[in-house]
Amino acid sequence: MNRFVLGVRHALSGLAHAARRERNFQIELALGLAALAMAWWLRITRIEWLVVVICCGLVLSAELLNTAVEHLADTTGLVRSEQIRVVKDVAAGAVLVAAVVSLAVGAAVFLPYLAAMARS
Repeated sequence: MNRFVLGVRHALSGLAHAARRERNFQIELALGLAALAMAWWLRITRIEWLVVVICCGLVLSAELLNTAVEHLADTTGLVRSEQIRVVKDVAAGAVLVAAVVSLAVGAAVFLPYLAAMARS
C-alpha cells in the first residue's frame, strides 16, 4: 500500500475515533451539520455556502488539533504540570476562537434570511 493511501487511512481512523469518543467533537459536528441543513433550507448564496462550510471545517479542525494536543499531553505523565495546563488551555482557546468567529459568521449569514422570513 502506498504511503498516501496509508496516510489517508490513518486520518480517517483519527476522524472515526473523534466521532465515536470525543464528546466536544460530536457536539461541534452536530452543530455544523445543523448549520449546513439551515443553509440548505434558507437557500443561501454560493459565497455564503463557502463561508459556512469553511467555518464548520475550521471549528472541527481546531477541535481535532485540541484533542490531539490533550492526548499527547496526557501521555507525558506530567498531569499536574503548569506547563501542560497552559498547553491544554491554549489549545482549548484556539477552539473557542474558531467557535466564536463561526458563530458571528453564522449570525451574519443566517439572520438576514430569518428576519426576511419573519417579516413575510
